[in-house]
Amino acid sequence: MKFSTIIKSPEPNPDNGCLFFVSLNDLNFERIQYNLLNRALLFLAVFVVIASATYALVIIPNYSAFKTLYANNDGMRDGYEYVESTYSLKALTEFLGDYPEYFSVVSFNINDPDSGIFYQPDIPRTLGTLSNFFLILEYERQVESGIINSEEVITDFNKIERFSLPDISEESHKKSVEMLGIEDDNTITLDMLVATMAETNDLAISDYLWFKLGGQNINTLMDTLNLSATDAPLPFSGLYLSINPTFSDTTAAYSASDAIALAEKMYEDDEFVNRAKSSFEKNRLNLSFIQERDALEHFPHTTAREMAGLMAKLYKDELLSPEISQKVKQKLGWVFEGEAIKRSFSEYGAIYDNRMGMLSGIDFGTRVYDGQTSAQAVFFDKLPVAFWLHLSANHMQEDYQQRLIWDPALYETTIKEINN
Repeated sequence: MKFSTIIKSPEPNPDNGCLFFVSLNDLNFERIQYNLLNRALLFLAVFVVIASATYALVIIPNYSAFKTLYANNDGMRDGYEYVESTYSLKALTEFLGDYPEYFSVVSFNINDPDSGIFYQPDIPRTLGTLSNFFLILEYERQVESGIINSEEVITDFNKIERFSLPDISEESHKKSVEMLGIEDDNTITLDMLVATMAETNDLAISDYLWFKLGGQNINTLMDTLNLSATDAPLPFSGLYLSINPTFSDTTAAYSASDAIALAEKMYEDDEFVNRAKSSFEKNRLNLSFIQERDALEHFPHTTAREMAGLMAKLYKDELLSPEISQKVKQKLGWVFEGEAIKRSFSEYGAIYDNRMGMLSGIDFGTRVYDGQTSAQAVFFDKLPVAFWLHLSANHMQEDYQQRLIWDPALYETTIKEINN
């Protein structure tokens, strides 16, 4: 029903000067209510569309990741108290002095190997993908000996793909696929495959190369290097399956042969590969983040002293032979491409690793300002999960390791803090 009315204000008030006069002509309350309802329904419809699109584009493709994070609330708080105080390298160095259980470093000038930083140099630390160094070394040995051909064409990438476990270093594998141009049907040689592994730390390529080179040959290499504290590399698919309670009795004593046997199934048994991939897609490792970090204790180990010593021998062309040493240095030189690093180094080579609770790296570098070369091994091990996420997200370990060679101030700060 339409009606017209005049609403008149109260009498003027000198205290507030208030006088107003409002006229509402032909006001239709039904139309106003109808318009408001339409707007509310439109807003609700837009909200539902956006929420559905977000769910379809973000949540569904990453459901496994969301589920994993939700199930790991404790892990995401583990060590969070350290995060706010370690946003600078100086603060990180102070942390290292206060919590030595998480850290080992050996850094020395190769022309003066008895002086330098030797901080917990003989504490066993998880080797991780630093074991790829030994695969590269054995690969170059076999190429030099004529056992394998570096220009061999990889005709079936599925032989590599079968070792890739969902949600286990998956981004590294995707990067390898992109670099190699798999989807563009590029011709891929064995040497291209090894060079890519050095840069990406792709676990699937590592496993393929482990079987290609032969486990016994790799063990013979380790004996030749005469290392007392460094374990031989093992296939990563077997290692991760061996700490997964769905596939292994994780309460029993661990043995390297168990990891090799599981990797052999990935190498030979298509049905087992499908079952493993399906299980990892649904439940990943079936472990919490904290359990996963602790389980990496079962992986092969090494020490900072032995790995830094290998870097020094490599740089001086004393590892197996000058020709092999030079070829390995070329593979490790992938990092020496950016303009920023070239401002500090005239030569640099490295392998880095990043997995649950651990960050590590081995490198050699020649400083621009004085031409001196250092060899290093740096291990952050068994870190609280939230703190590890903080360091890895900011690539602080890599920055710290590089600057430890070329930045005298950081070098002296490290010595001061670990001495304290």
